[in-house]
Amino acid sequence: MHIRAGFLLLCVMPLIAACSTPSSDRYYLLSAAVPPVGPVAGQGSVIGIGPVTIPSHLDRSMIVSRSSTNRLEVSVGHRWGEPLDENINRTLMENFEHTGKASRLETFPWTSRDGVDWQIVVDIDRFERQADGKVLLAARWKLIAFENGDIIASDRYEKVLAPQNTTVESTVSAMSGLLADMSVEIAKYIP
Repeated sequence: MHIRAGFLLLCVMPLIAACSTPSSDRYYLLSAAVPPVGPVAGQGSVIGIGPVTIPSHLDRSMIVSRSSTNRLEVSVGHRWGEPLDENINRTLMENFEHTGKASRLETFPWTSRDGVDWQIVVDIDRFERQADGKVLLAARWKLIAFENGDIIASDRYEKVLAPQNTTVESTVSAMSGLLADMSVEIAKYIP
């Protein structure tokens, strides 16, 4: 009887050890890629960023890419360091801060006491590496005069950028580059 118990214990020990080994997951963050233009001269605007929405298939901790038009691939072991929508929002805020258009930035939701002049709403449709290796950002954005709710400008942004290589880190860097490009494009419409 003791031999069987010892044998079972020897069989189960490697499984227990495998479960306790630390994860080899790698974590990634988007980053601001707009070079700073310097401090805002005079009275800059108060810009509110958000809401920023992403499709539910991207709303996960693992990084998603497309292997074809209708097929998604989830990168096992490659995760976002924070929820993707929060990371996009924070990166957009940093990018807009660097454009020199804002004296202050607010993140959605805010109150009327925050004194927001301009609201930037972004709805992202696609934001992933494509089957050809390039990264695509397809989004719709609006610039709204917060006081009266008038839409001052709106457009669709859709561009691709080739990462420097095939690594996930290079893909995330290209994604950051596309967010920076979109930020600069939107900033042109801010008075």
